[in-house]
Amino acid sequence: MKAKVKQFKCLLILFCLFLFFGAGCEKDEEIPPFHAKGTIIEITGKCYGGMVLIEVEKPQGIGESGRFSRLEEKNESLTYKNAIGVPYFSKMDIPDSIPQIIGTWLYFEYRELTDKEKEQASLFSPDPPIICKDDIIPPSAKRLMVSKVISYK
Repeated sequence: MKAKVKQFKCLLILFCLFLFFGAGCEKDEEIPPFHAKGTIIEITGKCYGGMVLIEVEKPQGIGESGRFSRLEEKNESLTYKNAIGVPYFSKMDIPDSIPQIIGTWLYFEYRELTDKEKEQASLFSPDPPIICKDDIIPPSAKRLMVSKVISYK
């Protein structure tokens, strides 16, 4: 009988330790290299160029922080902490079935721009090009390419 009580106490202590150290902590999910999760927060056009702005939740530090205010919406500004800018999905061969809409959450593979892509002016420009009267600056963001969308919602 004493052995069973002692065994029960040991199990109870182990269970309490598990609850204390394991259950209270949310384990940060690891994602593979060059994979990211984030939400589309802006889609620029016209004089701002053609860019899909994604606020990346994971991994931290791949994007840039900033604030974006459109001239026509002076009282509203978009503030972000870890944003990347990618070309319109159609320019990256992303299927039309994946929505390019503000608020869409994406899990995707990404890559750096090649030297040829960095020189390609039309990649982040409206198609066809337009002439702007003012010198307008697009939102600041790390420019990357999405190579594959794994899931979205």
